[in-house]
Amino acid sequence: MRTLYTEGLDGDGFVNICEEILSAFYKSKTKRPYLYENESTDFLILGKDHISVLCLPPAKAPIGKTAIEKFYLAMKNKRVKEGIIVTNGRFATTAQKYVEDSNIPITLMEIEKLASVAFKAGIKLVYKKEEPEAYILMKNSDREFREHLSKKLKNSIKCTDDIALNLSIVKRDISLVLFYKIDYSVNAEFEASKKIIHKESGEGSCYISERYSKIMDDEFIEIYDMVPKMAYEPKGKEADLMKPRKQILDVLYDRVIEKHTKYIPIKTGPDKIVNKKCAPSKKDIIVQNVTCLFVPLSDTEYEMFGRKRTIQSLESGTENFFALEPKWLVCDVCDKKITGDIFLCKKCGKMTDDKHTAICSRCNTILCTECSLFISKFLGKNEPICPSCAEKEPGLKIKGNK
Repeated sequence: MRTLYTEGLDGDGFVNICEEILSAFYKSKTKRPYLYENESTDFLILGKDHISVLCLPPAKAPIGKTAIEKFYLAMKNKRVKEGIIVTNGRFATTAQKYVEDSNIPITLMEIEKLASVAFKAGIKLVYKKEEPEAYILMKNSDREFREHLSKKLKNSIKCTDDIALNLSIVKRDISLVLFYKIDYSVNAEFEASKKIIHKESGEGSCYISERYSKIMDDEFIEIYDMVPKMAYEPKGKEADLMKPRKQILDVLYDRVIEKHTKYIPIKTGPDKIVNKKCAPSKKDIIVQNVTCLFVPLSDTEYEMFGRKRTIQSLESGTENFFALEPKWLVCDVCDKKITGDIFLCKKCGKMTDDKHTAICSRCNTILCTECSLFISKFLGKNEPICPSCAEKEPGLKIKGNK
């Protein structure tokens, strides 16, 4: 069952939700705008007997007889036999009495009744301050984290000795950070010269960081897309969540609009074709479901081959985790980002790039250029050799590091 929210919606957003719920309930397509050509608050549920729907926002005063009379007159002018007025406000106590006494074929639907209709259509409508579905991922123990970290480093770094045997956790602080998984649908039509030139529809989901208001990349999604199945639901304060703030939803809208914007070629003259930008607006996007995911964030200080380092990472309850900082590894000799293979010096523990790595020509021990010795060769070429192998071959013309 998917979930729709009314909180924070503008008038167009409320119309979108009403349209989706009622079209699902009646299993019928809709058409809008219909009754009032200068407004977009009405749509028609298509069927053997069409149903006209009017959506009204909350007002200072409850909706009374005047609004019903106006709507009924418009229905008769369009020869529509049945109508529905939906509001997330209130009807006056006299409104229902007027409809019943006058035998008018209009259903008055406040938000609670709309939620009931939605439930019958397989949709959960959240109209009160209700919390989204939430999960907390299990935290790893220090032992588990050390195993996962050593495996990740082992897969990323070339080293002569076993990293796991030379790795220890010095300090590890754990906190929970919130991510939203927001499922959405988009449905938009675009016209030119009163003709529909493009229909854009689709659905999808985004993971958004609450802390940074940032959409997470494919690596994050690959790790965390299925994690709710292995997580536990939060209790107490942990479950006291707020729905996504406006800034989070704006991030979603911007991404969806960018993803679903198309440029459609249209003919504007005998020999002229231009590309018309067809970009959906916020009112074309419906948030279908929100899942809150609390992920353990580890700020860890560790020691590897005698050198202390730090890593900030998100855990997943499995051996997979997502590194936040450092985003990339830096050569400890030149302080530049390593773009190719990463090497680890056995002697001093420095991480180096290919340029500042020396592999012993005798035993293939990996050292940095500052710890390696070099055998002088002809034409100024130097051959790396580790100190241990150099001792075994007295008489070599040895020079210090480069």
